[in-house]
Amino acid sequence: MNFPAISIDFDSFPVAVAEITLLLISATVSGWFLAKVIIKRRIHNLQELIEERKYELAQYRTLTNTTVDYPIATNASKTVYPTISPDHAPDDLKIIEGIGPKIEEILNREGIHTYEQLMERSLLEIAGFLKKAGPRYQLHDPSSWPEQAALAKQQKWEELERLKVKLISGRQ
Repeated sequence: MNFPAISIDFDSFPVAVAEITLLLISATVSGWFLAKVIIKRRIHNLQELIEERKYELAQYRTLTNTTVDYPIATNASKTVYPTISPDHAPDDLKIIEGIGPKIEEILNREGIHTYEQLMERSLLEIAGFLKKAGPRYQLHDPSSWPEQAALAKQQKWEELERLKVKLISGRQ
């Protein structure tokens, strides 16, 4: 069996090296340019996102700055709360799924004592109260609290219980 002879033309070898080098340089330059365009676009998108977040932060700050600062008790064991409207006794906010004694205390400190007051507050405000109370309370989701408060205010206890079961089982 005869194998064809392999011949290497050393005269064209420098030309092949030059062509490969030229292709590598052009691929590098085009890759660099493409990466620069992509990164520039990502930076622009992130800058827009930052501006949106700045706007949201400004809105949040205006909401929290308009709330009344309540006096702090000089005795650490005694907490001063704002006065409650004499025409209505405070409601038991612990009936609402997600509100326990500590969160009820936080809401009371912020002037929320009734179901109606809880319904009237925005979710952003309530989340701000929880955030101000510390990282332990930031995990709570107040998104269903106004709806639950509305049912409690209307004394629709069966509907409230059905909603609470949905919330506990995670089907909302």
